[in-house]
Amino acid sequence: MELQQSSLYAQYIKTLGWQVLTIDQTHVFFRYIPLSGTIAKIQRPSTLPSIDKLVPLLKEHHVRIIIAEASAQQNPQAFSDWRKKLEKHFKLSSTPYIPTKTILIDLTPNEAEIFQRLTEAKRRAVRRAQKNNLIIKESTNIDDLIKIKNKSAGFLGFLTTFGIKKLWPIFAPKHAIILLAFTSSEKLVGGVLLLFWNKIAYYWIAGATHEGKKLFAPTLLVWEALKLSKIRGAQTFDFVGVWDERLPKQYDAWKGFTKFKEGFGGKTIYYPIATLHR
Repeated sequence: MELQQSSLYAQYIKTLGWQVLTIDQTHVFFRYIPLSGTIAKIQRPSTLPSIDKLVPLLKEHHVRIIIAEASAQQNPQAFSDWRKKLEKHFKLSSTPYIPTKTILIDLTPNEAEIFQRLTEAKRRAVRRAQKNNLIIKESTNIDDLIKIKNKSAGFLGFLTTFGIKKLWPIFAPKHAIILLAFTSSEKLVGGVLLLFWNKIAYYWIAGATHEGKKLFAPTLLVWEALKLSKIRGAQTFDFVGVWDERLPKQYDAWKGFTKFKEGFGGKTIYYPIATLHR
């Protein structure tokens, strides 16, 4: 089961104003959106819910638009056929709402082997960050992480942290942790929020100041996140999203940090892309 179908994620979505239906062990989120009507999200289901059960329930709640996004394990043809049946009853969105491509790192090898799978440039960056005397600390202060993320994202950076304050108390401390990067003078220069579910560590949100980037804080944060995730029992580290060349205009600004994530030696995973049949 992927994170978007977890019980904790369902709790989080409720705090954002969504209602939740569970059909064939799959969470379906829906809410009324002004000018659009009621929309529903079915994201990363382990199994596709029965059309015969799904359609009546969604019609009962006056759903007009459905956002359906498959899990990486889902058969693309089966997903396409299932969507085709839904399109007889609802308008389906073809715009991805969550990333369609990610990078996964296998955490089952020992620490030395994981480190060797980093590119030479990334291994060098880790050592340079350590020589720069950066200090990585675990934290429970979500405000510090939000502050550093907003600062690093620039104008309208607050949009990148929408909902994080509501997510944190639902997942923490068992299923979430914050890592913060400090200079030797205790200046905060970077941070990352990790979520944990089903033996997967999710690189949920991260940010660093200009000074932190010069000191290689982002690279050291990922390396420490990999080690900590392994210690906490995660077998896989999910970078959550990277630029997808199949949708070149979608998330075009992600090309930079996609190159950054590719340096840690992971495996590229593609999710089935939704297509309209009408």
